[in-house]
Amino acid sequence: MTITIERLQKMTPEQRATLHENARKRIDNGGREIIELIESSGLPLSSGGMRLSDPVYQRMEEIVWSSEGKNAAVAATAAGLPALAGVEPLIVADLGDRYHPHNDGTKSAGGIVGELMRFLGHELAGHEDMPVGSVAKTAALWKSRKR
Repeated sequence: MTITIERLQKMTPEQRATLHENARKRIDNGGREIIELIESSGLPLSSGGMRLSDPVYQRMEEIVWSSEGKNAAVAATAAGLPALAGVEPLIVADLGDRYHPHNDGTKSAGGIVGELMRFLGHELAGHEDMPVGSVAKTAALWKSRKR
C-alpha cells in the first residue's frame, strides 16, 4: 500500500501517529519516506493536545534545550520578557506553520521552556503577554531562585 498525502488526510490523527511510529521502527525499509511525508504534511498526530512522541514536540525540545535555545531564553528573561519570547523565533524558523496554538503547540513549547528554566535555577514569577507578532499569546515570566 502506497502512502500519499491524500491517504494521510483521510486518516485520523491517531492513525497517522501509529503509522509514524511504525515507520520509525522500519526506518531503513521505506520508513524514512513515510516519516518525511507525514512531517511535511503538517497534519496533527493527535486530536487532543500534543503528545510527547509527536515529532513537532520532540523538535521543540531539541530547539529549547540547545545552546542557542538556552541562551535565548535566559536573554529574554534578563530583558524582562517571557523566556518563550526568546526561544519562539527559533521554533518558528525551524518548524514554520507546524508550530501553532491549535494542537497545543504553543502550550507545549511553554511547558518545555518551563522545564528548562527550572533546570537553570529559575522560578515562576508570573505571566505576561508575548511580544506583538508572536504565535503564543501569553507566557511565563521567570526569575532566579534565591540561594
